[in-house]
Amino acid sequence: MTIKSLLIEIGHFSKWRLVMGIILSAILSAVSLFIIKNAVVGYVNTSVVGSGMVTEFITLFGKRRVYNIMYSPWPFLLKQSSFFIVFIFYFFLFYRHEKRRQFFKSLNQLVTETKKYVSNPDIVFEPVYQDRNLLQLTESIKMIINKMDTLVEEERYAQRTKNDLITNVSHDLRTPLTSILGYLSLITEDKYRDEVELRYYIDTAYEKTTLLHRLIQDLFEYTRVQNHQLKGIKEPLDVKEMLGQLVEHYRIEFEEMQYICTETYSSEPLITEADGNLLIRVFQNLLSNALKYGIRKKQIDISATSDDNNILVKVTSYGNPIPTTDLPHIFERFYQVDKSRGMHSESSGLGLAIAKSIVEIHEGEIQVVSDEEKTVFSVYLKQFIHVDKI
Repeated sequence: MTIKSLLIEIGHFSKWRLVMGIILSAILSAVSLFIIKNAVVGYVNTSVVGSGMVTEFITLFGKRRVYNIMYSPWPFLLKQSSFFIVFIFYFFLFYRHEKRRQFFKSLNQLVTETKKYVSNPDIVFEPVYQDRNLLQLTESIKMIINKMDTLVEEERYAQRTKNDLITNVSHDLRTPLTSILGYLSLITEDKYRDEVELRYYIDTAYEKTTLLHRLIQDLFEYTRVQNHQLKGIKEPLDVKEMLGQLVEHYRIEFEEMQYICTETYSSEPLITEADGNLLIRVFQNLLSNALKYGIRKKQIDISATSDDNNILVKVTSYGNPIPTTDLPHIFERFYQVDKSRGMHSESSGLGLAIAKSIVEIHEGEIQVVSDEEKTVFSVYLKQFIHVDKI
């Protein structure tokens, strides 16, 4: 311990106790020296051995030299030095006592504050004291408390998420199911005018059943992703080839809806390590959304380029912009902005949440930007590098 740190610790003592400690140390030092002096003088005066030792000392050094020493500054300096040494001894005892007292006071405060926090977690846990050991202990306790707060908050969030999931799923499943039951009821009760109306009821019931099936599939897929059950088997995958096959799969749908799809790929190989069956789900969802919401200009642009050590895939559509307030939540489950982007509402609201989770499984990132002209979804994937190229 340095003198500076010692003085800092002493400075934390209460002033009146410090003054009392100094005064008490000085009194005890004076009393102790007085007692020691009288004891030595009494021993010399009453003891033959003591008086003989004094006589021998005077004979050895000479009376004149002893006289000079007695009336020189040395006895005064010796007296002051003795007082200072004894004073330091007593003040050290006071310092140890005061430090111990402050330690137990701070320890009791720490215990009290901890009990208060346990009984009422809403209060701020901030005990104030100066002991370094207790400071370290408090920091450790605060780390534990913060970890507990995080776990409690995560548990509350998980509970809210579960409740919201049940509420949203119940609503989303009930809507098409009610329509299916309604149309089937009309059919079973023969409440249709002719075969044309019967066919219409059947087609509508089938359409709602397909929607219900898709909702259940999306929910099942999302649950697997959230429970980390969707691992996938990663292997080298040609991104350009995958996107080309996907566009070809949507070719008929593009033609029926009179959409133009432009593809722009860099000339260099774009290989990533991924599960193709999972990754294609991401771009299926992005293309489906582009078809659904690109109502201003019936065109979809798909591009894939190399970006440092990543592969950047962009899917661009030209529809109503996503409001700025909705952009931060666009990848949240059940979040929909149909009310501002189009007429389509037959969606589970899980597609983009699933897409984001799949991209994250592949250690990638998905982003979106939207303005009055276009909406661009960007997917970043790690580029696979062969060992023999390194």
